[in-house]
Amino acid sequence: MMMAAALLMAVTAIAQDIPAGIRLEIIESGDDTKDQFSIFQYKDKDGTVGYYMSVGYKIELLGLIRDDITTTSISHMDEVCFPMGTTREEVIESLDSYMELLNQPVGTTKELPCRVNNGAESLGEEATATCIVTKRFLQSKRLCFHFTSGKRTAEADLLKSSIKSMRGSVKFDIKLHPNKDQ
Repeated sequence: MMMAAALLMAVTAIAQDIPAGIRLEIIESGDDTKDQFSIFQYKDKDGTVGYYMSVGYKIELLGLIRDDITTTSISHMDEVCFPMGTTREEVIESLDSYMELLNQPVGTTKELPCRVNNGAESLGEEATATCIVTKRFLQSKRLCFHFTSGKRTAEADLLKSSIKSMRGSVKFDIKLHPNKDQ
């Protein structure tokens, strides 16, 4: 996992000119949990470059029908992407603000600007997602994001451990490539 992350960061550093509509991942969750997250750099068609945090919920479609199929995977992911700034320092500040939100009482709600994945790894139009501080039975607090995906409402959770992991990975990327945002 760490080797893959380091390789991904090295490739990101090499790619100085980002093509429009392409994601350059800094960190991505590599496990098979249903909740997925990543931090990536993205260039819009107008030339604007920024960092985004992706939060999604992955559903194994074949697993809904049969659970004995292990060699084939067909999945669907509802994903929402939040703007995190134009530099990795701003990304860390944004992640810190999500940690502060987690310190709020359960039930705290906040509307956040976002962009929903259009299904082709490109980002769609700007929208709004609702973030609610929740706590599951016998589990820790988390941020639960509600957003529109296609014609339905979707939700995805973000745990404190995931925010800490992303923050550490971004700091590591800054140490590896100190001049990348300049």
